[in-house]
Amino acid sequence: MALPLVKPLLKSVEMARSRFLYGLDRTRDDRLTWNPGEAALTPLELAGKTARFVAFLTHYFEHGTMPERPASPPPAPQSREEAKAALDASFGRLLGVLEGLTEADLGKIVTLPWGETTALNDVLWAVPSIIAYHQGQLNYLQLAYGDKDPNIPPEWGHGANRT
Repeated sequence: MALPLVKPLLKSVEMARSRFLYGLDRTRDDRLTWNPGEAALTPLELAGKTARFVAFLTHYFEHGTMPERPASPPPAPQSREEAKAALDASFGRLLGVLEGLTEADLGKIVTLPWGETTALNDVLWAVPSIIAYHQGQLNYLQLAYGDKDPNIPPEWGHGANRT
C-alpha cells in the first residue's frame, strides 16, 4: 500500500503514462519518424528517450544513485508498438517503485545530478514536471505538422459534458 504522501504522485505518473501513450497512438503513421529539423527528435526517438528517462528515475528512487550512462543512447524504437511497450514498461516499473517507498526511504539524503543534496522526498515532486516536459515535446512535434489537438486521453473525461 502506497504512503498517503505518494498517492497523488502515483496518480500523476499514471496520468502521464496514459497521455503519452495516447499521444503516440494519435501520431500519424507517416510522422512517427519525422522531425521538423535536424536537432529535433522524431516521435519514436522521443518515446525512446522518455522511456529511458523514466527508467533513470526508477533507478534513482530505487537506489538513491544515478545509473551508469551508456556512451551513446540506444537506438530509437522502430515502431509505435515497440515504443509503447518500452514506455508502458518503464512507467510501470516507476509506479511499482514509488508505491513501495517507505517513510525511511523518503528521508534518505540523496545527491542530485548537479551535486546538491536533499531528502528523496523532495525529489519526488520534480517527477511530474520532468515527464510533462517530455509530453510537451511530443505535443509540439504534433503541432509542427498541423495536429492542434492536445491529445488528451478520452478516459480523462474531458468533453464528457459537451453537447
